Amino acid sequence: MPIKKSHLSLLLSSLLTFGLSGCGSDTDSTITTSLSEVDLAIQHSINYTTIDAIDSFSNSIETLDTQIDTFCGAVETENLSTVQSSWTTSFVAWYRVLPFQFGPLANTDNSSPILDYIDAYRNATDSDRVTNLAAINPLITTLMASGEAIAQTSFSNTRAKEIGLNVMETALFSTTSGSTVTADIVAEFNAQPKKCDIIQALSYELSRRAEDVQSQWKDDYRDTTLSYQYLFTNNLLEDYFSVIDVQGDGTGTPASEELVVSVQEFLDFAGNANIFTDLTRYSNTTIWQALEASITTIENILDQTPETELTLLAIINNNGYEQDAETIELNIASIKQAITEQNTTDFTAAVRALDGNFKTSVLDGLNINKGLTFADGDS
Repeated sequence: MPIKKSHLSLLLSSLLTFGLSGCGSDTDSTITTSLSEVDLAIQHSINYTTIDAIDSFSNSIETLDTQIDTFCGAVETENLSTVQSSWTTSFVAWYRVLPFQFGPLANTDNSSPILDYIDAYRNATDSDRVTNLAAINPLITTLMASGEAIAQTSFSNTRAKEIGLNVMETALFSTTSGSTVTADIVAEFNAQPKKCDIIQALSYELSRRAEDVQSQWKDDYRDTTLSYQYLFTNNLLEDYFSVIDVQGDGTGTPASEELVVSVQEFLDFAGNANIFTDLTRYSNTTIWQALEASITTIENILDQTPETELTLLAIINNNGYEQDAETIELNIASIKQAITEQNTTDFTAAVRALDGNFKTSVLDGLNINKGLTFADGDS
Protein backbone atom coordinates (compact mmCIF):
# COMPACT_ATOMS: atom_id res chain seq x y z
CA MET A 1 0.00 0.00 0.00
CA PRO A 2 1.61 3.32 -1.03
CA ILE A 3 2.37 5.70 1.85
CA LYS A 4 0.67 9.00 1.21
CA LYS A 5 1.87 12.11 3.01
CA SER A 6 -1.58 12.71 4.47
CA HIS A 7 -1.73 9.14 5.74
CA LEU A 8 1.73 9.41 7.31
CA SER A 9 0.82 12.67 9.08
CA LEU A 10 -2.35 11.10 10.41
CA LEU A 11 -0.40 8.04 11.56
CA LEU A 12 2.20 10.05 13.45
CA SER A 13 -0.25 12.46 15.05
CA SER A 14 -2.49 9.58 16.12
CA LEU A 15 0.40 7.79 17.78
CA LEU A 16 1.35 10.90 19.67
CA THR A 17 -2.27 11.54 20.66
CA PHE A 18 -2.53 8.06 22.14
CA GLY A 19 0.45 8.87 24.35
CA LEU A 20 3.13 6.56 23.05
CA SER A 21 5.91 8.39 24.87
CA GLY A 22 8.87 7.37 26.98
CA CYS A 23 12.62 7.13 26.76
CA GLY A 24 12.84 8.16 23.12
CA SER A 25 13.63 6.76 19.71
CA ASP A 26 16.87 5.44 18.31
CA THR A 27 16.15 6.85 14.85
CA ASP A 28 15.98 10.37 13.45
CA SER A 29 12.18 10.48 13.58
CA THR A 30 10.39 12.70 16.10
CA ILE A 31 8.17 9.98 17.58
CA THR A 32 8.96 9.11 21.22
CA THR A 33 7.90 5.80 22.73
CA SER A 34 8.66 3.54 25.70
CA LEU A 35 10.32 1.26 23.16
CA SER A 36 11.96 2.59 20.04
CA GLU A 37 9.57 3.20 17.16
CA VAL A 38 11.33 0.42 15.25
CA ASP A 39 10.70 -1.96 18.16
CA LEU A 40 7.01 -1.03 18.16
CA ALA A 41 6.77 -1.57 14.41
CA ILE A 42 8.49 -4.95 14.77
CA GLN A 43 6.00 -5.89 17.48
CA HIS A 44 3.15 -5.00 15.15
CA SER A 45 4.65 -6.97 12.26
CA ILE A 46 5.24 -10.04 14.41
CA ASN A 47 1.87 -9.89 16.17
CA TYR A 48 -0.19 -9.50 13.03
CA THR A 49 1.90 -11.01 10.24
CA THR A 50 4.18 -13.67 11.65
CA ILE A 51 1.74 -15.18 14.12
CA ASP A 52 -0.98 -15.34 11.48
CA ALA A 53 1.43 -17.12 9.12
CA ILE A 54 2.49 -19.59 11.83
CA ASP A 55 -1.14 -20.33 12.70
CA SER A 56 -2.10 -20.77 9.07
CA PHE A 57 0.69 -23.26 8.46
CA SER A 58 0.00 -25.25 11.60
CA ASN A 59 -3.71 -25.42 10.79
CA SER A 60 -3.04 -26.50 7.21
CA ILE A 61 -0.76 -29.30 8.35
CA GLU A 62 -3.39 -30.45 10.83
CA THR A 63 -5.93 -30.57 8.01
CA LEU A 64 -3.49 -32.43 5.77
CA ASP A 65 -2.92 -35.00 8.50
CA THR A 66 -6.67 -35.57 8.88
CA GLN A 67 -7.20 -35.90 5.15
CA ILE A 68 -4.33 -38.36 4.80
CA ASP A 69 -6.05 -40.57 7.35
CA THR A 70 -9.31 -40.23 5.42
CA PHE A 71 -7.58 -41.12 2.16
CA CYS A 72 -5.84 -44.13 3.66
CA GLY A 73 -9.16 -45.29 5.04
CA ALA A 74 -10.72 -45.15 1.58
CA VAL A 75 -8.14 -45.05 -1.22
CA GLU A 76 -10.04 -43.59 -4.13
CA THR A 77 -9.66 -40.82 -6.71
CA GLU A 78 -11.76 -38.19 -4.96
CA ASN A 79 -9.91 -38.60 -1.67
CA LEU A 80 -6.55 -38.44 -3.44
CA SER A 81 -7.53 -35.15 -5.10
CA THR A 82 -8.56 -33.79 -1.72
CA VAL A 83 -5.30 -34.72 -0.03
CA GLN A 84 -3.25 -33.40 -2.95
CA SER A 85 -5.09 -30.08 -2.70
CA SER A 86 -4.44 -30.05 1.03
CA TRP A 87 -0.71 -30.58 0.44
CA THR A 88 -0.72 -27.60 -1.95
CA THR A 89 -2.44 -25.44 0.66
CA SER A 90 0.16 -26.47 3.23
CA PHE A 91 3.04 -25.72 0.87
CA VAL A 92 1.68 -22.25 0.12
CA ALA A 93 1.12 -21.64 3.84
CA TRP A 94 4.72 -22.73 4.46
CA TYR A 95 5.99 -20.03 2.13
CA ARG A 96 4.27 -17.45 4.32
CA VAL A 97 6.47 -18.72 7.17
CA LEU A 98 9.79 -19.03 5.29
CA PRO A 99 10.81 -15.35 5.66
CA PHE A 100 10.99 -15.97 9.44
CA GLN A 101 13.99 -18.30 9.57
CA PHE A 102 14.93 -17.62 13.18
CA GLY A 103 13.74 -18.52 16.66
CA PRO A 104 11.72 -21.77 16.80
CA LEU A 105 12.43 -22.61 13.15
CA ALA A 106 16.17 -22.27 13.66
CA ASN A 107 16.33 -24.32 16.85
CA THR A 108 18.09 -27.65 16.46
CA ASP A 109 16.09 -30.86 16.35
CA ASN A 110 18.38 -33.89 16.31
CA SER A 111 21.23 -32.57 14.16
CA SER A 112 19.52 -29.96 11.96
CA PRO A 113 17.33 -26.87 12.37
CA ILE A 114 13.62 -27.67 12.66
CA LEU A 115 13.10 -25.80 9.39
CA ASP A 116 15.16 -28.42 7.52
CA TYR A 117 12.89 -31.23 8.69
CA ILE A 118 9.94 -29.38 7.19
CA ASP A 119 11.70 -28.20 4.05
CA ALA A 120 15.13 -29.70 3.33
CA TYR A 121 15.27 -27.80 0.04
CA ARG A 122 15.52 -24.29 1.51
CA ASN A 123 18.99 -24.41 3.05
CA ALA A 124 20.70 -26.98 0.82
CA THR A 125 23.23 -26.17 -1.88
CA ASP A 126 22.08 -26.17 -5.50
CA SER A 127 23.70 -29.54 -6.18
CA ASP A 128 22.33 -31.09 -2.99
CA ARG A 129 18.85 -29.83 -3.84
CA VAL A 130 18.89 -31.67 -7.16
CA THR A 131 20.41 -34.81 -5.63
CA ASN A 132 18.00 -34.87 -2.68
CA LEU A 133 14.91 -34.45 -4.85
CA ALA A 134 16.07 -37.18 -7.23
CA ALA A 135 16.63 -39.54 -4.30
CA ILE A 136 13.07 -39.30 -2.96
CA ASN A 137 11.38 -41.81 -5.24
CA PRO A 138 14.12 -44.46 -4.79
CA LEU A 139 13.80 -43.89 -1.04
CA ILE A 140 10.04 -44.49 -1.11
CA THR A 141 10.57 -47.56 -3.30
CA THR A 142 13.06 -48.99 -0.81
CA LEU A 143 10.75 -48.32 2.13
CA MET A 144 7.85 -50.03 0.38
CA ALA A 145 9.95 -53.07 -0.46
CA SER A 146 11.42 -53.37 3.02
CA GLY A 147 10.20 -56.12 5.30
CA GLU A 148 10.15 -53.73 8.24
CA ALA A 149 6.81 -52.38 9.36
CA ILE A 150 6.41 -48.59 9.32
CA ALA A 151 4.85 -47.12 12.44
CA GLN A 152 3.81 -43.56 13.17
CA THR A 153 7.18 -42.73 14.74
CA SER A 154 9.39 -44.68 12.34
CA PHE A 155 10.87 -41.50 10.83
CA SER A 156 11.40 -39.60 14.09
CA ASN A 157 15.18 -40.03 13.96
CA THR A 158 15.68 -39.98 10.21
CA ARG A 159 17.64 -37.40 8.24
CA ALA A 160 15.95 -34.12 7.34
CA LYS A 161 16.21 -34.72 3.59
CA GLU A 162 14.22 -37.95 3.91
CA ILE A 163 11.08 -36.36 5.39
CA GLY A 164 9.18 -33.10 5.03
CA LEU A 165 7.04 -31.42 2.42
CA ASN A 166 9.05 -32.46 -0.65
CA VAL A 167 9.02 -36.14 0.26
CA MET A 168 5.30 -35.98 1.01
CA GLU A 169 4.70 -34.28 -2.34
CA THR A 170 6.49 -37.04 -4.23
CA ALA A 171 4.51 -39.75 -2.45
CA LEU A 172 1.17 -38.04 -3.13
CA PHE A 173 1.70 -36.83 -6.68
CA SER A 174 3.52 -39.73 -8.34
CA THR A 175 4.06 -43.46 -8.34
CA THR A 176 7.42 -45.02 -7.60
CA SER A 177 7.79 -45.56 -11.37
CA GLY A 178 7.28 -41.84 -11.94
CA SER A 179 3.71 -41.76 -13.23
CA THR A 180 1.67 -38.69 -12.29
CA VAL A 181 -1.61 -40.10 -13.61
CA THR A 182 -4.22 -40.07 -10.85
CA ALA A 183 -5.49 -43.59 -11.62
CA ASP A 184 -1.95 -44.97 -11.44
CA ILE A 185 -1.28 -43.30 -8.09
CA VAL A 186 -4.52 -44.63 -6.61
CA ALA A 187 -3.75 -48.09 -7.98
CA GLU A 188 -0.31 -48.11 -6.37
CA PHE A 189 -1.70 -47.08 -2.99
CA ASN A 190 -4.27 -49.88 -3.24
CA ALA A 191 -1.72 -52.46 -4.35
CA GLN A 192 0.88 -51.32 -1.79
CA PRO A 193 -0.85 -50.45 1.50
CA LYS A 194 2.55 -49.77 3.00
CA LYS A 195 2.68 -46.55 1.01
CA CYS A 196 -0.13 -45.28 3.22
CA ASP A 197 1.95 -46.17 6.27
CA ILE A 198 4.72 -44.04 4.77
CA ILE A 199 2.62 -40.93 4.21
CA GLN A 200 1.02 -41.26 7.65
CA ALA A 201 4.46 -41.42 9.27
CA LEU A 202 5.61 -38.45 7.16
CA SER A 203 2.50 -36.55 8.20
CA TYR A 204 3.19 -37.28 11.86
CA GLU A 205 6.64 -35.70 11.58
CA LEU A 206 5.27 -32.62 9.85
CA SER A 207 2.47 -32.29 12.38
CA ARG A 208 4.60 -32.52 15.49
CA ARG A 209 7.09 -29.99 14.21
CA ALA A 210 4.44 -27.55 13.02
CA GLU A 211 2.75 -27.80 16.42
CA ASP A 212 6.07 -27.29 18.20
CA VAL A 213 6.92 -24.19 16.18
CA GLN A 214 3.46 -22.73 16.83
CA SER A 215 3.61 -23.51 20.54
CA GLN A 216 7.06 -21.99 20.97
CA TRP A 217 6.10 -18.83 19.10
CA LYS A 218 2.87 -18.36 21.04
CA ASP A 219 3.08 -20.11 24.40
CA ASP A 220 6.31 -21.42 25.87
CA TYR A 221 9.72 -20.92 24.29
CA ARG A 222 12.36 -23.40 25.46
CA ASP A 223 10.75 -23.90 28.87
CA THR A 224 10.77 -20.23 29.84
CA THR A 225 6.94 -20.19 30.21
CA LEU A 226 7.09 -17.12 27.96
CA SER A 227 6.37 -17.07 24.23
CA TYR A 228 9.07 -16.41 21.68
CA GLN A 229 6.76 -13.71 20.35
CA TYR A 230 7.01 -11.86 23.68
CA LEU A 231 10.73 -12.45 24.25
CA PHE A 232 11.70 -11.50 20.71
CA THR A 233 9.57 -8.38 20.31
CA ASN A 234 10.67 -7.02 23.69
CA ASN A 235 14.37 -7.80 23.14
CA LEU A 236 14.39 -10.06 26.22
CA LEU A 237 16.05 -13.19 24.84
CA GLU A 238 19.40 -12.31 26.42
CA ASP A 239 17.70 -12.22 29.84
CA TYR A 240 17.17 -15.97 29.52
CA PHE A 241 19.84 -17.28 27.17
CA SER A 242 23.55 -16.78 26.60
CA VAL A 243 24.61 -14.56 23.71
CA ILE A 244 26.76 -17.45 22.48
CA ASP A 245 23.76 -19.79 22.48
CA VAL A 246 23.92 -21.82 19.28
CA GLN A 247 20.19 -22.46 18.98
CA GLY A 248 19.74 -19.64 16.48
CA ASP A 249 17.02 -17.87 18.43
CA GLY A 250 18.45 -14.38 17.95
CA THR A 251 19.87 -13.94 21.44
CA GLY A 252 22.10 -10.88 21.55
CA THR A 253 20.72 -9.49 18.28
CA PRO A 254 18.07 -6.72 18.26
CA ALA A 255 14.78 -7.88 16.79
CA SER A 256 15.02 -5.35 13.96
CA GLU A 257 18.34 -6.78 12.78
CA GLU A 258 17.22 -10.40 13.09
CA LEU A 259 14.06 -9.76 11.11
CA VAL A 260 15.75 -7.72 8.36
CA VAL A 261 18.49 -10.32 7.88
CA SER A 262 15.99 -13.17 7.80
CA VAL A 263 13.84 -11.49 5.14
CA GLN A 264 16.92 -10.63 3.10
CA GLU A 265 18.11 -14.23 3.26
CA PHE A 266 14.75 -15.41 1.95
CA LEU A 267 14.91 -12.90 -0.92
CA ASP A 268 18.44 -14.07 -1.72
CA PHE A 269 17.12 -17.63 -1.86
CA ALA A 270 14.11 -16.70 -4.01
CA GLY A 271 16.27 -14.71 -6.40
CA ASN A 272 19.04 -17.26 -6.87
CA ALA A 273 17.83 -20.82 -6.23
CA ASN A 274 16.59 -22.84 -9.20
CA ILE A 275 13.08 -22.95 -7.79
CA PHE A 276 11.31 -22.76 -11.16
CA THR A 277 13.16 -25.88 -12.29
CA ASP A 278 13.40 -27.87 -9.07
CA LEU A 279 9.99 -27.17 -7.55
CA THR A 280 7.76 -27.58 -10.60
CA ARG A 281 7.98 -31.37 -10.80
CA TYR A 282 4.23 -31.88 -10.42
CA SER A 283 2.74 -28.42 -10.90
CA ASN A 284 3.78 -25.28 -12.75
CA THR A 285 1.52 -23.05 -10.66
CA THR A 286 2.04 -24.08 -7.03
CA ILE A 287 5.43 -22.39 -6.69
CA TRP A 288 3.92 -19.15 -7.99
CA GLN A 289 1.15 -19.33 -5.40
CA ALA A 290 3.75 -19.97 -2.73
CA LEU A 291 5.96 -17.06 -3.80
CA GLU A 292 2.96 -14.74 -3.90
CA ALA A 293 2.26 -15.74 -0.29
CA SER A 294 5.88 -14.96 0.66
CA ILE A 295 5.91 -11.55 -1.01
CA THR A 296 2.58 -10.61 0.56
CA THR A 297 4.04 -11.56 3.93
CA ILE A 298 7.11 -9.38 3.34
CA GLU A 299 4.91 -6.51 2.18
CA ASN A 300 2.88 -6.82 5.37
CA ILE A 301 6.02 -6.90 7.50
CA LEU A 302 6.96 -3.53 6.05
CA ASP A 303 3.56 -1.94 5.84
CA GLN A 304 0.69 -3.74 7.56
CA THR A 305 -2.62 -2.29 6.37
CA PRO A 306 -4.13 -0.54 9.46
CA GLU A 307 -3.04 3.11 9.28
CA THR A 308 -3.35 3.62 13.04
CA GLU A 309 -0.37 1.32 13.59
CA LEU A 310 3.30 2.20 13.33
CA THR A 311 4.92 0.48 10.34
CA LEU A 312 8.50 0.00 9.23
CA LEU A 313 7.87 1.61 5.87
CA ALA A 314 6.31 4.64 7.54
CA ILE A 315 9.45 5.00 9.69
CA ILE A 316 11.72 4.73 6.65
CA ASN A 317 9.65 7.39 4.93
CA ASN A 318 9.57 9.69 7.97
CA ASN A 319 13.30 9.40 8.51
CA GLY A 320 13.93 11.17 5.23
CA TYR A 321 14.16 8.18 2.91
CA GLU A 322 10.99 8.87 0.93
CA GLN A 323 12.54 7.83 -2.39
CA ASP A 324 13.85 4.60 -0.88
CA ALA A 325 10.40 3.80 0.52
CA GLU A 326 8.87 4.44 -2.90
CA THR A 327 11.48 2.24 -4.58
CA ILE A 328 10.74 -0.59 -2.16
CA GLU A 329 7.04 -0.34 -2.97
CA LEU A 330 7.74 -0.27 -6.70
CA ASN A 331 9.94 -3.36 -6.46
CA ILE A 332 7.25 -5.22 -4.53
CA ALA A 333 4.70 -4.21 -7.18
CA SER A 334 7.06 -5.48 -9.90
CA ILE A 335 7.42 -8.81 -8.12
CA LYS A 336 3.64 -9.15 -7.86
CA GLN A 337 3.22 -8.33 -11.54
CA ALA A 338 5.83 -10.92 -12.50
CA ILE A 339 4.01 -13.50 -10.37
CA THR A 340 0.70 -12.66 -12.06
CA GLU A 341 2.35 -13.09 -15.46
CA GLN A 342 4.45 -16.05 -14.27
CA ASN A 343 7.48 -14.33 -15.76
CA THR A 344 10.57 -15.91 -14.24
CA THR A 345 13.00 -13.36 -15.70
CA ASP A 346 11.14 -10.34 -14.35
CA PHE A 347 10.52 -12.07 -11.03
CA THR A 348 14.20 -12.81 -10.51
CA ALA A 349 15.23 -9.26 -11.41
CA ALA A 350 12.65 -7.65 -9.12
CA VAL A 351 13.38 -9.98 -6.19
CA ARG A 352 17.09 -9.26 -6.48
CA ALA A 353 16.32 -5.55 -6.51
CA LEU A 354 14.25 -5.88 -3.32
CA ASP A 355 17.04 -7.99 -1.85
CA GLY A 356 19.33 -5.02 -2.47
CA ASN A 357 16.85 -2.70 -0.76
CA PHE A 358 17.06 -4.79 2.40
CA LYS A 359 20.85 -4.60 2.36
CA THR A 360 20.87 -0.80 2.07
CA SER A 361 17.65 1.23 2.10
CA VAL A 362 15.94 -0.68 4.90
CA LEU A 363 19.02 -0.49 7.10
CA ASP A 364 19.54 3.21 6.45
CA GLY A 365 15.87 4.10 6.78
CA LEU A 366 15.51 2.27 10.09
CA ASN A 367 18.91 3.45 11.34
CA ILE A 368 19.92 -0.02 12.47
CA ASN A 369 23.26 -1.84 12.44
CA LYS A 370 25.11 -1.06 9.21
CA GLY A 371 27.69 -3.80 9.82
CA LEU A 372 25.38 -6.75 9.28
CA THR A 373 26.55 -9.68 7.17
CA PHE A 374 24.02 -10.64 4.51
CA ALA A 375 23.52 -13.66 2.30
CA ASP A 376 24.83 -13.07 -1.19
CA GLY A 377 24.13 -15.42 -4.06
CA ASP A 378 21.76 -18.00 -2.54
CA SER A 379 21.65 -19.24 1.02
